Amino acid sequence: MTGTDQNMTAVDALLAFARRHTDAEAAQALVDRATNELAGRTVVRPAQDVAPLRFYFRRHQDVSGVSGEGRIADGVLWPDGTASLRWRGPHPKIDFCDRGLVTAEHVHGHSGATEIVFIDRPDEQPVGAVDPVDVPLALRRMVEHALRRPVPCPKCSRTTACRCITDRTEARVGAVLAAIAPWLRGGEAA
Repeated sequence: MTGTDQNMTAVDALLAFARRHTDAEAAQALVDRATNELAGRTVVRPAQDVAPLRFYFRRHQDVSGVSGEGRIADGVLWPDGTASLRWRGPHPKIDFCDRGLVTAEHVHGHSGATEIVFIDRPDEQPVGAVDPVDVPLALRRMVEHALRRPVPCPKCSRTTACRCITDRTEARVGAVLAAIAPWLRGGEAA
């Protein structure tokens, strides 16, 4: 390494290496993809017209006995995919989730006892046949959230694993359709 190479970050070194073998735009795309895979966030460029989305946590059952039920926290989903939460109540605090809603739901979702409810919606509305790449990020996240939501077993009503060996596909389809219904109707979510 030369004197200037020692001052480079790993990202700078990767970018310099990639630029030697391809054009600058492709090299930057490689670094952006690596950032997404390693850090779980999207690189947002100053020229991009994207805005954060507000959401809140609605807790149906207070499993821990700390936060209560109802609207327990307000949040922001940032354009890079990270999230911030501000808890309500007598002991408010702020949480930052570098991996966005995946982390927020994993840590605070309590196996479906807490629901993420979006307040803001992006301006884009899917119409007709849509290329999956063109689907708004917020809609992708809503579907991702719905796919992970525990659904009750049609026989025993448990949302956790059971021995009934029944198909929960119908309930899973219902959860996804409920998540995307506002976009299908072209209106706001309740």
